[in-house]
Amino acid sequence: MEKSFARIISLLAALAVPTAFAHTGHDVASGVIAGLMHPFTGIDHLVALVCLGALLAAAPARVRWAGIATLLTALAAGAGLGLAGIVLPASEWMIALSVLVAGLMLVRSGTRPMLLIGGAAIFALFHGYAHGVESSGEALAFVAGFLSTSLAIVMLSVLAASQFLQRRALRIAFGAGAGLTGLLLLSMLAV
Repeated sequence: MEKSFARIISLLAALAVPTAFAHTGHDVASGVIAGLMHPFTGIDHLVALVCLGALLAAAPARVRWAGIATLLTALAAGAGLGLAGIVLPASEWMIALSVLVAGLMLVRSGTRPMLLIGGAAIFALFHGYAHGVESSGEALAFVAGFLSTSLAIVMLSVLAASQFLQRRALRIAFGAGAGLTGLLLLSMLAV
């Protein structure tokens, strides 16, 4: 089972290689296909979604579904703010911070449901905002695409984490890796 988990993480990492950030100004941020692919084009987005899925896997079912609904609602609301031209300050910092915090939450197991859902709402708002700002052309199709892929990544992460992250050492290693990724992203912004 651990080999399968390693393969899933390797595949997700390989898909994230094209750029360090999902929000660097893409050539194509229009249409459903671009939206479907978008969450795979930046490690910040991918790691945050996988970590959220892993955190939700350890939560009771009602919290899990509330977390997923909150994620989608906040991503859509953030995209709406970005499309409307409303400025959310420090959005890249909040996105990088979300990766660090998600990793720390995984290391620290036993996260309170309200903290988990509240954190998911705040950070997803900024992730969605970045998508809304960068979208063009067929913006609503782009938003629908990235919402669909974000949901799929979180759901697959819940399933994978249910199988593979029950071992404390694996959960801590994965959380530490995500936390280090967040620190790296924050340091890149500080330069």
